Amino acid sequence: MSEEQVAEVVADEAAVAQSGTSEDWRSQLPEEIRDHKSLAHFTDIGAMAKSLVSAQSMIGADKVVIPGKHATDDDWAEFYQKAGRPDSVDGYELENEVPEGVEASEGMLDWFKETALEIGLRPEQAQRLLNKYNNFIGTQGGVDEAQVEQLVASTATELQKEMGAAYKDKMGAAKQVTLQFGATEMVQTDKGPEPQSFVNNLFLEDGRSVGDHPDMIRMMVNIGQYINDKIGEDSLVGVKTTGGLTPEDAKAKLAEIRAPNTPYWDQRHPEHQYYVQEGLKYQEMANVGS
Repeated sequence: MSEEQVAEVVADEAAVAQSGTSEDWRSQLPEEIRDHKSLAHFTDIGAMAKSLVSAQSMIGADKVVIPGKHATDDDWAEFYQKAGRPDSVDGYELENEVPEGVEASEGMLDWFKETALEIGLRPEQAQRLLNKYNNFIGTQGGVDEAQVEQLVASTATELQKEMGAAYKDKMGAAKQVTLQFGATEMVQTDKGPEPQSFVNNLFLEDGRSVGDHPDMIRMMVNIGQYINDKIGEDSLVGVKTTGGLTPEDAKAKLAEIRAPNTPYWDQRHPEHQYYVQEGLKYQEMANVGS
């Protein structure tokens, strides 16, 4: 321990000294040290003597000084080493007890050791942190497949009611948007290899893929509709429409058919039967999902 550190310890010890308040003892000290700042907190010579004895006992002890705010990486590296960090990752002999159902990853364990070395962990600290991490993973549990299926089915029902007879067309357009404008990969299905969008490989906290969220589906539907309306129906490869309409669109068409003075109301008009049939078609579409 340096003289400056000893002086600091002496000062700290003196701050809590409770022996008298007389200042006469200072007159017995040499004049050149009588007013030294390290003696400012002593109230008598006895308190000073106790602090000096305590500081003397610390000199030569195995102490580690914590680097200050201006310390360099080398200073911290020396501190970590003295505090017990191993010299290399080989010093971390860790037991990686992963939770049931989780596959242990050698790559993850190597990364963990390298990180532990970098941030200065002792082997026992690294082991405790790894145990905590594995325990955390174990508490998360697996995805409830039944709940996920229920959420997906609920979304389908919601969108079918919302889109009515146009459901099949709009969902087909949405799928083609994700395949044409998103990263895809070939996956094996019951029907053989099929392209799958990246949105089906990103999962939400509730277990659903991003592509199964109703708002994501609506966005893809709107993009597909925009492309068909503004660019052209043939712009989305693989999209074949059935001509189905959403309930709202069907109601608008029905209103046009049944507008006053249209052939729908004139039985003698040559197009009366056609208007009636179209009215029935749009009426059916308008009632889908209701």
